[in-house]
Amino acid sequence: MFQKIVLLILLLYSFFPLYICINASLKTLPELFTDPISLPQKPVIENYINAFTKLKIGQAYINSSILAIGTIIGILLTAIPAAYALAKMKTSKISNTIITYFFFCTTIPAQLSIIPLYFTFAKLKLTNSLIPLILIHIAGFSPFSILLMRSYFVKIPDELIEAALVDGASMWQIFWRIIIPNTKPGIITTSIIVGMWSWNSFMLPLTFINKENLMPVTVALAMAQGKWSVHWEMMMAGALLGALPIIILFSFLHRGFIEGLASTGLKG
Repeated sequence: MFQKIVLLILLLYSFFPLYICINASLKTLPELFTDPISLPQKPVIENYINAFTKLKIGQAYINSSILAIGTIIGILLTAIPAAYALAKMKTSKISNTIITYFFFCTTIPAQLSIIPLYFTFAKLKLTNSLIPLILIHIAGFSPFSILLMRSYFVKIPDELIEAALVDGASMWQIFWRIIIPNTKPGIITTSIIVGMWSWNSFMLPLTFINKENLMPVTVALAMAQGKWSVHWEMMMAGALLGALPIIILFSFLHRGFIEGLASTGLKG
């Protein structure tokens, strides 16, 4: 009973910021400053309409979608083969060295590379474009994605692959008909994590993109704040609209995501 009470308190504590955000998005600005905690006297749906039109969330949706989908596709095309090679590589010393290097890469903050990357991309005239930003995201998220996918490939028995080879299957057929179906939860988990990171990315798009029509949701919401005043009710509505695609994605893929987390473990 005590554990349930503690869990309930933690649940309420974790949902309280979400309640404040939803509550603020349904109030007028005077009502919000008068009583930010209580329920709105009359829900104001126009805040969501204004957020979508005045904050240009629609165009930001498109930009964030291109950024997230492009990053996911790039990660899956590069991380899956690399992780499979590391999992089944016979030369253990080389494999362990590469794995150690990837672990080291995951500890480096992204902020350390922003300045040199910006000067490099500026000289190449690759700023104010989503494609270079996608490439940076792919490079930044690859070490974690490779290590995560490798933990699934390690669990596939070598005997299964050897039996398929004896039956006459090529390595390409083994990869598509045996490896990929057996690691589907890992692919879903990696896709959701990478998609969430790409969608919520703020520092890199803020640095590399200055054109308003190319800004993703995170940057568009930040740029919508006024210098002297902020329409918090509209900002809260915009924040909820910005988080809505990730919520929808997770609601459709949550079973595979939970299954993937339950079955993984970064093995050496």
